[in-house]
Amino acid sequence: MTFALSGVQTASFAVAAFCTLALPVVLLIVLGVMKKIRMAPLALGFVSFFVSQMVLRIPLLQLLTATGALKTFAAHTVLYAVVVGGLSAGLFEETARLAGASILKGQRSYKDMISFGLGHGLCEVMFIAGMTHVNNLLLSAALSASDGPMGALLAGVDSATLELVASQLAAATPGVVALGLLERVSAVLFHLFATSLVFTAVIRRKPGWYFAAVGAHTLFNSLAVLLSGLGILAVELVLFAAGLAMGAYVLAQRRRWPA
Repeated sequence: MTFALSGVQTASFAVAAFCTLALPVVLLIVLGVMKKIRMAPLALGFVSFFVSQMVLRIPLLQLLTATGALKTFAAHTVLYAVVVGGLSAGLFEETARLAGASILKGQRSYKDMISFGLGHGLCEVMFIAGMTHVNNLLLSAALSASDGPMGALLAGVDSATLELVASQLAAATPGVVALGLLERVSAVLFHLFATSLVFTAVIRRKPGWYFAAVGAHTLFNSLAVLLSGLGILAVELVLFAAGLAMGAYVLAQRRRWPA
C-alpha cells in the first residue's frame, strides 16, 4: 500500500531541509571568512544548546512523560505550554548560556556574544528543525514507494499507523512548512536577544538579567499556545514581529555594550 504525497509538498520538505541544515553552515562559513564571528564562542554556543536540550532536557521530559509524572500538566494545555514548554526550556537553556558566558573569560565582547548566540540558535535550527524535515522527506519517499530500499523503511508497519503518518505529513502543507521556517528565523533572533541578556548578567554581575532571560524564554515559547485562537498565520507573524523587536534591541546594544 502506498500513500503518495504531492510533488510540491515533498519539494517543500526538501527546500526546508536545505534551509535548516545547509544554509546555516553556509552562513557561518561566510561570517567566519568575513571575521564577523569568533570560533570559540560559536562552538560553545553549539555545545550549550546540545547539552541543555538534546542531552538533558528532552530525554528528561521523555522519561517524565513515560512515567506519567507530567500527566497533570498534560491535561491542561496552557499550563503545560507555560511550565513544560516554556519555563523548563528557559531554565535549561539560559542556565547553559550562563555557564558558557562564565567560561568565556576575556571573550565577552559584542562579537563574542553574537557568536555564542548564533551557535546556540543555529544548533537548534539544525538538530530540531533540520532533522525533522529530513525525517519528513524520508517518510514521504517511503510512503510513496511500495518496494525497494525506501519502501523497506516502513516494512512491517500496520496500515493504520501508515495512514496516521500520511495524514500528519499531508497536514504539513507548503504554507505550513514556510511558516515553520519563518518561526526558525524568529527563534534565532530570540536566542541572540537572550544571549545578550545572559552575557550582560555575567559582565555586570547582576543576576536579574539572567532571570529576565528565563522569563522572556518562558513567554516566547508559550506564545504559540497562548495565542492559538488567532490562527497559525497570526501567531507566526506575532512571533516574527517579536523577533524583529528583539533583534533591534541586540543591534542597539552594539554601541553601548558593557566593557
